[in-house]
Amino acid sequence: MDLPISLYGSAVQEGEIYYFTSDCPVGVANHMHVCVKRHGKILFLSTCSSQTDTAIRLAMVRNWDLNTFPVFMNDTQNKFKKPTYINCNNLVEMTEEDFSEYRAKGYIKKSENDGFIDEQGLAIIAKGIKLSTQIEDEIKDLF
Repeated sequence: MDLPISLYGSAVQEGEIYYFTSDCPVGVANHMHVCVKRHGKILFLSTCSSQTDTAIRLAMVRNWDLNTFPVFMNDTQNKFKKPTYINCNNLVEMTEEDFSEYRAKGYIKKSENDGFIDEQGLAIIAKGIKLSTQIEDEIKDLF
């Protein structure tokens, strides 16, 4: 049974992976994003990318801790097709209502393979967020 569109945002679970299309006005277009935290009606999502060499170069150029780009190998839970990093230096913050609207318009889609990040993986991401110099302390305190 499908959920009413207005409930899409309230149904998001931490660890779920979503794809943001080129039309999505937030996040990184044509990339997957994982819901790393729910805080009331606010969702925090972080970008996923399989271009791990880009993450290493970015960390080196900006002098960021490499632990802020944890890499996940493909497994039966996340179902990534190749090694994929999560960018802990840039969180997308949105309300449940905005998420529902973007899903209804097709800007955000559930990952085609229904992958997710487990609790252990979310703990690794939380560590990366706490190590980031780009995330505000008020947000770090949520993790």
